Amino acid sequence: MLKGLLAALGALGICSAPAHAARPFFTDDARIVDKCQIETFYKKERTYSGSEFWFLPACNLFGAELTAGGNRIEGDKNTIVQLKFLLKSLETNGVGYALSLGSFGGEPYFNAIGSRSFFDDRLVLHGNLGDFRDSGGTWGYGVEALLWAPRVYGIFESFGQHRETPTYHYGVRFWVIPNRFQVDTTRGDQTGAGNRRFYTVGLRFLF
Repeated sequence: MLKGLLAALGALGICSAPAHAARPFFTDDARIVDKCQIETFYKKERTYSGSEFWFLPACNLFGAELTAGGNRIEGDKNTIVQLKFLLKSLETNGVGYALSLGSFGGEPYFNAIGSRSFFDDRLVLHGNLGDFRDSGGTWGYGVEALLWAPRVYGIFESFGQHRETPTYHYGVRFWVIPNRFQVDTTRGDQTGAGNRRFYTVGLRFLF
């Protein structure tokens, strides 16, 4: 699941929330959670004194993934709802496709998702194209690589929105209990106006 919402991308404001992929990705992937999960993370921006907190529970409902949560960005609170459908399941050494539809703070969006597995899932690539009704097109691509089986993964991605410079985001994911409890930490950079930099620490629980 945050296999699916944050990838719509941004904040970068609005965009960061929606594409929603498995932590710590913002770019979404063509997978859905088997049963239920909770993803949560804390984000600190260098360019302002406040912080962000995200809470994103999701469940598999009849083959689609429903996310219903929210965030706090400084003093502002936003409701996040997303439904993700698999068009083709991602298999080992294969390709998968998905589509997500949602609302972030009342603004609707959609996201088209593609993923490709290599080397028995040791390397997986993701690509997104989406749109916010009022804010314009979004895009993202990401790479997740198994660094130390079965617990440690490295991630790198770039994402952005129409008329904005790209954001580069990278970090590590560590399974404390494989496929049950994960911790992660990342750094992101966006060049251009403001020269934004942010850091995140997150948790993911699967049930």
